[in-house]
Amino acid sequence: MSGHLARAAAALLLAAAPLAAQAQFSAANEPAGYVLGAALGNRYEYDCWFWSDCDTASSSGGKFAAGVRFGVFGLEAVVIDFGRTRLRPSGDELQLRSAGLNAVWYANFAPGVAGLLRTGIANVRQTRSFDGSRSTSSATFGLAMMVDLAPQVALEVGWDVTAGEGNNTGSTTASAVSAGLRIAF
Repeated sequence: MSGHLARAAAALLLAAAPLAAQAQFSAANEPAGYVLGAALGNRYEYDCWFWSDCDTASSSGGKFAAGVRFGVFGLEAVVIDFGRTRLRPSGDELQLRSAGLNAVWYANFAPGVAGLLRTGIANVRQTRSFDGSRSTSSATFGLAMMVDLAPQVALEVGWDVTAGEGNNTGSTTASAVSAGLRIAF
């Protein structure tokens, strides 16, 4: 796990304690299913080795999640394509994709406005045109703000981070900001 990801993990886990202990509940405490589709902009930090700094590149991609909310806690399955980018000066192409499970904690800030904290584990596949593909298990973390647009529809703006490993190229961290629609059923 890269140093940046380890620091982010520690900060998010510290933030989870008060959210998990929070006594706020949604108007209906019954389990509620949802799906989320979002577009994202991503920043890769790649070729990270413990003795050197990382290089950076940008990409765009997408995120899809389906889950169940139980008051202030939820579980979700999520798939994220962090996008493909061309690395300079080599011309090598890099892409991370992840599929995993998250625990989600909700903090209701006002009627129709909630903050979310996500933490989980994913199978992350890193593909580089000059290095091939490699899949690893990695921790995932995220923060989001959800604003209700209609009784069953919300706008969700979030940040997600995870890491992948190359065969011979070091680690890559994907840090993505997303915006999309969440539909409850």
